[in-house]
Amino acid sequence: MSSKALENIANFRQLCLNTAKIYRSSFPERATEKDVKYLKETLGIRLIIDLREPNEEGDALHLRDAYKTVVVREVELENMKANCTTGQFLIKDMPHVHLALGFVSKKYYHLINSLLTDDHKKDLVESCSNTPKNIKQNIAKRGLTQMYKDFIDTSQTFIYTMLTLLSDPNNVPALIHCTAGKDRTGIASALIQTCVGLSKEHVIDDYDATTEGMRPIYDEIYKHYNDVQGMAEEFLTSERETMASTLAYIDEMHGSVQEYLTKCGFNSQEQEKLKRNIMITNPQEQQQCM
Repeated sequence: MSSKALENIANFRQLCLNTAKIYRSSFPERATEKDVKYLKETLGIRLIIDLREPNEEGDALHLRDAYKTVVVREVELENMKANCTTGQFLIKDMPHVHLALGFVSKKYYHLINSLLTDDHKKDLVESCSNTPKNIKQNIAKRGLTQMYKDFIDTSQTFIYTMLTLLSDPNNVPALIHCTAGKDRTGIASALIQTCVGLSKEHVIDDYDATTEGMRPIYDEIYKHYNDVQGMAEEFLTSERETMASTLAYIDEMHGSVQEYLTKCGFNSQEQEKLKRNIMITNPQEQQQCM
């Protein structure tokens, strides 16, 4: 499944060699009425998970008419995880929800804050889109691969919540997206793909496909990251080595992706449940999702 069937959603594709009920994309705000109908009726997407910060979101005219927007804060996610109630907040609104979940945690900004000079610390704002340009430049100095590693170290609550939601049959098929569909979505996709047993080579191939997938929105993304936020051009790339290094880091620090997810609170039984829920084994069902 590629973006050819869609008019105005870039970097769209199905995960796991077209054998999962999960899709990924860039921002969907400009989806046409035809696009939304395709997502909702043809693919049967029930849940859209938005990994962006609240202030990154645009006005999704057609999407908001078809999918109810639900916003959840990080502190709420932490409380639900502690109380084993993750996912229950969606029951009353499902199906057809556009969930503003997020991905970049306060831990991440505290980490960056600890590395800044005193002059810059006072400027730090805990919102990706509101972070001052000089702070973004400091993040850029650490490099794209290090940013991915930092996300692995600090986004566990968001990752746990996302995977728990995708383990519920009521929430799939589902679409995951951020702005470009490259970084936050790339990490989320890699964790899902590895969790259900796909090879690292496939994960890296899928990440690499973002170079072509972003082409329709590249100029806009370039302006957003480079001109407006002052980020290095490296942050516009999806080089194979970036994802390879991220996966190697997980193995080095945690033993495997599966062990890392267990440390996030998503144990082996839950991982198996996710696999059963999202993987397509029936050829007829697979055809419906393509």
